[in-house]
Amino acid sequence: MMRIFCLLAASLAVIHSHAAPLDHGDLVTIPTRDGVTQSVFVESPSSNPPWVIALFGGTPGALHLDATGATTLRGNFVIRSARHWVEQGDAVALVDTPSDHPNGVDDTFRLSKESFTDTQAVVAALRQRFPHSKIALVSTSAGTMSVGNALDRDPTVADAFVLTSPVTVPHKGSPSLASLGFDSVRSSKYRVLTVSNADDGCVSSPAFSGKRFAQRNDFDYVEVESSEGAGDRGEQCGAHSPHGFLGIEKEVLGDISDWLKGSRSLPNRR
Repeated sequence: MMRIFCLLAASLAVIHSHAAPLDHGDLVTIPTRDGVTQSVFVESPSSNPPWVIALFGGTPGALHLDATGATTLRGNFVIRSARHWVEQGDAVALVDTPSDHPNGVDDTFRLSKESFTDTQAVVAALRQRFPHSKIALVSTSAGTMSVGNALDRDPTVADAFVLTSPVTVPHKGSPSLASLGFDSVRSSKYRVLTVSNADDGCVSSPAFSGKRFAQRNDFDYVEVESSEGAGDRGEQCGAHSPHGFLGIEKEVLGDISDWLKGSRSLPNRR
């Protein structure tokens, strides 16, 4: 089930770090827990897309959505690449933090039952809006904690789960995905993809740990390679670094797209 793909950054096209924003969608506010709401910005090229891609950004998670989409965290890998999904015919949903955490959430909250309840409400609203579409929860960095939490608690909540630069190593007392059991997930009927960058310098998401995490849980795995942005030590866990797939966004998104479509043998790129 393992897939390992090495990509040389020198031969690849680069998506601009601030790709064209989403601006033709709808801002939706969803009631979740008692007195709590969740905002989601939804854009779709049709009323019946094949996939609805729900995006969960990294730290701090707060997008401060308005009628034009995300107003913060726009440089984050999954957020800056959102238009890719619309251009290929899928719907995209930018998932903000809940109203009781307007300025962001920490990893402990991301692994909580409350966070899972919020995710359930978001998916239910998307299924109501797109009843014939499949739902994929696509995340990066700390966002993988939110999606991993949903996967661990109920793998039937979505049709596919994607964890890019997954947080698999605890750091300074914070939890990680390694603390989750995923006992009910180890079945071929649940689709999970893990994507790591061999040059990721972030202490919480090294590729060797991402690979081991995928192997232990029998998840599909893609390993890419690009060192663009690696020179700034202060940005090792930032969006514009190997951790955020800087310079190889198009290829990583292509691998995820092919995997969602059911490709079992993506080509190596050398």
